[in-house]
Amino acid sequence: MKLLYFTSKPIYPSVDGGCFASKKFLSCLLHANIDVQYVTLSTNKHPFDLNKFPSELVECVNPIDYFVNTDVSMVPALKSLFSSNSYNADRFYLREIEALLTELIKKEAFDGIIFDSLYTLPYLEGIKPIFNGKIGVRTHNVEFRLWEQYAEDASGIKKWYLKRLAKDLKRFELQKLKEVKTILSISKDDSAEFKSFGVKTKIVDIPVNMNVGANEIKTADNRIYHLGMMDWEPNRQAVNTLIEWMPDLRRKNPQLELHIAGSKSEEFIQEDTENGIHVHGFVDSVDDFAKNHGILVSPIQAASGVRIKFLEAMSIGIPIITTPVGALGIEYKSCNCISIAESKDAFISQIVELSTNGNKREEIGRNALNYIDKNHNIDAISQSIVEIFKSNS
Repeated sequence: MKLLYFTSKPIYPSVDGGCFASKKFLSCLLHANIDVQYVTLSTNKHPFDLNKFPSELVECVNPIDYFVNTDVSMVPALKSLFSSNSYNADRFYLREIEALLTELIKKEAFDGIIFDSLYTLPYLEGIKPIFNGKIGVRTHNVEFRLWEQYAEDASGIKKWYLKRLAKDLKRFELQKLKEVKTILSISKDDSAEFKSFGVKTKIVDIPVNMNVGANEIKTADNRIYHLGMMDWEPNRQAVNTLIEWMPDLRRKNPQLELHIAGSKSEEFIQEDTENGIHVHGFVDSVDDFAKNHGILVSPIQAASGVRIKFLEAMSIGIPIITTPVGALGIEYKSCNCISIAESKDAFISQIVELSTNGNKREEIGRNALNYIDKNHNIDAISQSIVEIFKSNS
């Protein structure tokens, strides 16, 4: 079986959850012995650098890169207000790239094409007429929901404009999902939401495969951490909330430290070690950072899909405290593998308990490891993908 796998940003370097999720999906394709041609868009925000790819992967998938300038431009943004198109999606489209893609597809005998993320779908219309194989889309979230949440947190003209972007994106997203053969959804929550909006396309739940840590770790006392890119507004809001809570937390546990890491965190947050706030900037190894900085706390209020950093933490036995929104995509209710808090008082109570109670941390960590082993196994996920492209339905 030969598939074209088309992503909206390079999988290496894996600077955010989207890159990581796409990288893990590709690993499932290769694990299933599928012949893969990897094609990606690149942008100024996510440039392509072949040197960042492992050499053995380059030999397997022969990466092809097409650059598109997605920087926001005033004139096209204003013009979009007078059309029914989605400016968010249109920024990823270039006619020249469509021509190159169609030429590649005509040349190669692909059995199927996987569009990875909503922002590759502007190319669907040009490809469908020249391709008779199965076309699927790998969804990372319900994208328009995120923009609706951004609009709720804004005010004035910005609020109006974000609502308009969300409305246009919703129309585009739901229409395109109806035009593919199969949706490969990252979580059951997303699948249910797509169906609630009348999407009749076949949907198969394909979670992110994760490797369970070989050894159960001992998390540190009196430490909590947040890890995430600081150019994403929900992360900024979550970190600001944790900083606001620190005086109350330190009154209950004077030894408590908050460690903040992630791209641009040093630009966003000023370190205040006297009051327990430590800023690490971008970290090369998520696992190494997590293993040394206690429990993951994320009072996130806007999300869709599944938080990849949560799955990474769970796969090495790190306890997590988050909101119900933050825990979307994780079936935590029956396994006590993640702690949920819905108010400041609940967060503070759980942070104090877990940061000082090693036995409780280990219990939740073990449950998390078991959850990942059961629900994110690469063998089962890879087989599901094979069945999608081998079936006639």
